[in-house]
Amino acid sequence: SLTSPPFQNQRFRVRDMDNEQIMSTFGNIGHLLNIAVERFITIGEIIAEENIDIKGDMYEAAKEARDAGKSIERLCDISPLSGMELRHHIEPLKDYGAIILAARSLLSSVTRILLLVDIIVVKKLLTAKKRASESLEKLESVMNFTEFVRAFSVFGTEMIELAYLTGHHRNSFKEERRRAQMFSARQILEKSIAILLTSSKNSLIHSDCVIVKENRDTVFCQIRRAMDLIHFVVKDSIFDSAKHLPFDKQASNPNYENESIYTTIKRIVNLIKRYKYQMSYYESNSEGNNNSDAYFNFLDDDLWKSEKNLSTSAGGGRMVNNTNFRKHMSSESMDLREELSLAFEKLFEKAHDFTDSPYISHNHRKNILSYCDNCKLEFDLYLNTIMKDQHENAGAQLKGRDPELGMLSSLEELCKQLVISVSSQIEDFNESLKIASKLVKSFHVLATNYDIDNLNQRSTKFHDCCDHIFDICKLLQHIAPTERLQVQAKCLAINLRIYGPQVFIAAKILWKYSNSSAANENFESFSDMWKWLTNEISMIAKKILVSINTTKNDRETETEKCETSDKLSKPGVPATEDGEMVEYSGLEGKNNGDLSTYQSKWSEDLSDDNDILKRAKNMSAMAFLMYQFTKGNGSLRTTQDLFTQAEYFAEEANRLYKVLRHFSYQVPASDNKKDLLNILDRVPTFVQALQFTVKDHTVGKAATFVKVDHVIRETKNLMNVINKVVSKCFECANKYKLNLTGITGGLTSGAVRGDDNVAGGMCDSKGTTSSSEGSM
Repeated sequence: SLTSPPFQNQRFRVRDMDNEQIMSTFGNIGHLLNIAVERFITIGEIIAEENIDIKGDMYEAAKEARDAGKSIERLCDISPLSGMELRHHIEPLKDYGAIILAARSLLSSVTRILLLVDIIVVKKLLTAKKRASESLEKLESVMNFTEFVRAFSVFGTEMIELAYLTGHHRNSFKEERRRAQMFSARQILEKSIAILLTSSKNSLIHSDCVIVKENRDTVFCQIRRAMDLIHFVVKDSIFDSAKHLPFDKQASNPNYENESIYTTIKRIVNLIKRYKYQMSYYESNSEGNNNSDAYFNFLDDDLWKSEKNLSTSAGGGRMVNNTNFRKHMSSESMDLREELSLAFEKLFEKAHDFTDSPYISHNHRKNILSYCDNCKLEFDLYLNTIMKDQHENAGAQLKGRDPELGMLSSLEELCKQLVISVSSQIEDFNESLKIASKLVKSFHVLATNYDIDNLNQRSTKFHDCCDHIFDICKLLQHIAPTERLQVQAKCLAINLRIYGPQVFIAAKILWKYSNSSAANENFESFSDMWKWLTNEISMIAKKILVSINTTKNDRETETEKCETSDKLSKPGVPATEDGEMVEYSGLEGKNNGDLSTYQSKWSEDLSDDNDILKRAKNMSAMAFLMYQFTKGNGSLRTTQDLFTQAEYFAEEANRLYKVLRHFSYQVPASDNKKDLLNILDRVPTFVQALQFTVKDHTVGKAATFVKVDHVIRETKNLMNVINKVVSKCFECANKYKLNLTGITGGLTSGAVRGDDNVAGGMCDSKGTTSSSEGSM
């Protein structure tokens, strides 16, 4: 009895200390929350000042959020309490109801602000898309080349703004399907615009040819479709997201109609999970137990096949004695029957894509039909068991575990058979890709040799390969385990089916106008589009097959490995950033064989004293940085950084020009020297054009977009000329056995030496790059 009071006093001191710490923490939380709300509101008010149409609603929502934040801070504040009051204030916060009301008001007002900002984002995106569509219509209706250049410049400006907005907000879409659709639309838009110039130029030159116009109109059509997809994704993701629709309304939803088999099966499994969870929840309530944590593990996609989880989630055979529960479960089972019947109907309908495919073997087709019949039997058994459970007397034990396991097992077997059917066709699929690529290369030779008979014969084989590729892509889409892979496979297959016949039409145009450089460029651009489509489809097929055999956690890692191995398999392009730089800078062009010879000679015979090689590589690195800026990547963050980089790029081109001019003195008089000088004389013209463009003063966002477009275009033109002249130099060096080691701009006279002293300040390519980066 003598020792108990000290222990009691210590217990109360600990309780008071904990109480004081808790109340101090609540006070800090309230204060920090109010500060965060104030910062958030300030940003919203700044946005409202720039957009008058939402200004009133934004300020009203901001006022509500500010008042709610201050209320929470006041309710959490403990400063009015004195020390004695705080000691005996057993409950840290008594007015819980007021805090809950303030928090709800804050949540409502913040949500309203976010919705207003989303409306502004959507409005900007749709406005940019509308302007780009209008400029595209004007571009399509031009009648001469002068008008086309002017209209194409305006269209390019609008497309830069649209690309910037869609790239900046690409992560704003919550659904994976919408993000994948936006990515595919941007991808196709970029590639289609690349061939728009050559097809339009060809159409203006050969305006009386019907197939030339068809060739060009196809490109315009695909650009419009990509823009419409962007419009749909932007609007649907904000306003009409099908993800929030109930299942009965999704029956008429086009997204449900276009679901793959994998997604449909996943929907069936989720319906069964939902029903079992509700059944277990109400059953536990009937016994006074409201703990449903045991059923959440069943919602994991990787655990749905486990018999242990199914039996556990069924509630362990609890007895149902609640009449209200039975009535509710009767209604639930009725809805489940309707939803499952609709889902299975869609599943069997989509399975016809496999059974109707001419490329699936008879045995696989027979197995698929057999597994579909098995799924129907198990499904009927499952529904009958549910109906029987609803009509049993009170106290009956819940059944249905075995039919449920049987139905899920039959679905799993059907999935395996579908995967096996597609996997068996992958070898023929890859062979069709290779054959089609070889046929496209042969089109150019046959067209230039006026061999129309063989050209038509090979076109038949080419169209057969296109049909095979498209059909297998449709089947791959059905078994793809992620929505991103499904969308990409579908978009690529559709564009291959549209652009594939246009490659042959471009070859016929080249046969008809074999001496036309515009027709030749048009065929090359469509061939590049075909090459890109086949490479992307091959990579997507590998990703899908790899993803099927991996778990959800390892899926991203395996697909990244697949991308890396695909890049490594491309000839002449390493799987690094340098590979993209080489491809962009034009080194992977028409003379790949000669280029590989020059590259091997550079690595064997040239030392660090070769100023031509160092400066060419330095300019290529600068051009790649500017190219990354257009993609939203790289170290160039602002337009001013881009303009500064362009100035350094022009200066380096001037220095390289002086070195190349000195090298031309060593080349003997010949046609090669004449060609070298003709190309070399074009360098100062493009350098001056780039410098004038960079120094052009602009005011406003629209003018800045135009300037960025012109700077990128002039940089690309200059880089193309540099590629040609450097390649010509090494061709001359290889032919005439000239030594390139130690070549600089100042070896002959004092005047030239003086010029080289200017260039010598940045002789090291690394120094040039670092100095340009330092200015950013």
